[in-house]
Amino acid sequence: MSDTSVPSGYCALFNPHVDSVVEELVETVSALRGAPPFEISPLYPTVDPDALETLFGEPNASNWTGSRVVTFDYEGFEVTIRSNGCMRLVPVDTA
Repeated sequence: MSDTSVPSGYCALFNPHVDSVVEELVETVSALRGAPPFEISPLYPTVDPDALETLFGEPNASNWTGSRVVTFDYEGFEVTIRSNGCMRLVPVDTA
């Protein structure tokens, strides 16, 4: 994973062939919040973690053609995940 601070948010890059998109999301939000992962809200009430892994995780990701994008609010961020391995988090008040 590679992290980049951007003017209007935060970008985390992950390898969808190796990394779990759910783990990367939780770790990134945890780091941004300065709290351990068990102290942030569960992901499931916001978005189905299994659906994220189906859309972006290996081996399922290689079975899809075209690009996929999902956007949702989580822990005060607008989260946008792209099938190219880019996860962008923008604070909701500036989204």
